[in-house]
Amino acid sequence: MRFALVAALVCLAASGCHSGTDKPSSSSATTSPPVTGATCASLSAECEVSGLACVEGDGGAVCQGCPPGSYISDTATCVPIAGTPLSHVFPDQTTTAGQEVSGLCRSWTLDNASDFWVNSVELVQDELSHHSNWTYVPDTEFTGPDGIWECASRSYELWTGVGAGGLLYSQSTQATHEVQRFGTGAALHIPAHVRIISDIHLLNSSASSNTGHATLTVYSIPEEQVTARLVGFHVEYDALTIPPLATSSFTGTCALASSIAQAQGAPFAPQVHYLLPHTHSLATGFYANVLGGPSDGQSLINLGTYNGEAHGKLYDPPIDMTGAQGVTFACQYTNTLTYAVGWGNPPDEMCELFGFAETPDFFQAHIPTGVAAGTSDAGVQLFTSSNCETEVIPAPM
Repeated sequence: MRFALVAALVCLAASGCHSGTDKPSSSSATTSPPVTGATCASLSAECEVSGLACVEGDGGAVCQGCPPGSYISDTATCVPIAGTPLSHVFPDQTTTAGQEVSGLCRSWTLDNASDFWVNSVELVQDELSHHSNWTYVPDTEFTGPDGIWECASRSYELWTGVGAGGLLYSQSTQATHEVQRFGTGAALHIPAHVRIISDIHLLNSSASSNTGHATLTVYSIPEEQVTARLVGFHVEYDALTIPPLATSSFTGTCALASSIAQAQGAPFAPQVHYLLPHTHSLATGFYANVLGGPSDGQSLINLGTYNGEAHGKLYDPPIDMTGAQGVTFACQYTNTLTYAVGWGNPPDEMCELFGFAETPDFFQAHIPTGVAAGTSDAGVQLFTSSNCETEVIPAPM
């Protein structure tokens, strides 16, 4: 998902965590061994940290994923997803042992005669999707038969999709079941006559072949129930050179408020409803804090070691970033390999944060360069940067 400049976009350069009442993401279909004699009263907190629900059985309590059509609440129980569902099953894909697939896209033309409002998005997949980003675009763009196709054949990539329509959903790394759910009344506006598109990145790390597919479901709410119109945003640290056989941390300080405000023609005051970090398997930590303003230093999100579960977070009420200068975010890695790891698909790494907020237009920022900043008392090699470049993609639809 490397930051890219898109034609006709406004490009400028520029030198808090309270969880909601429910956990928005149903997790992968992971199930832990039953804990003999345990109850969910004692195990639910552990399940929630792992992005799982708690279920009691004859063998004791167990942490496991929720079934399709439900999400994990803040008490680690499975709750039905509210709203009117609209689903699409995409074609099967087969990968051989050790195979990686990229450069493909898929589309679903909705043929919707009127607009609607999306409060939740659910992905269920057994195709070994490593990660996918989903956009909505006018059905006059990126035309061709629905199904799976070469992205280059229609000149599609993520940011051109965002520029043509908007960001719909980003998948947590390798999550097999995930629900991106907003709070009561918060929704994405989907115009009439749209096509949903995602990129495809499959990674079969097993010793056998696999055939599977993805099913995407959007859950809409009536317009009269909408109280907050959401738009996506994105930040990332590109300047990753992760030292071998060491633990290191990369911290980006993005004072992006003034450049975003100038581009949008409005004060920088996003109300943040949802956040999703994105790293790979070497990651041992991710955090993001508010930078400057009355909430300076407030935690937005703080996660530990990557575990392949869904880690999107709902904020209800939203985090008010009025008066903030931007965001500080960091990724920590333990590189057990004998060579340095850069930015990219596995075995390389990424350090990204996707989100949805009440804000006029989609915005993003990235860190193209960084510098070594010594070593912490714990022996962690430190890298930092305040070289934060920003971009605003005006809403076209």
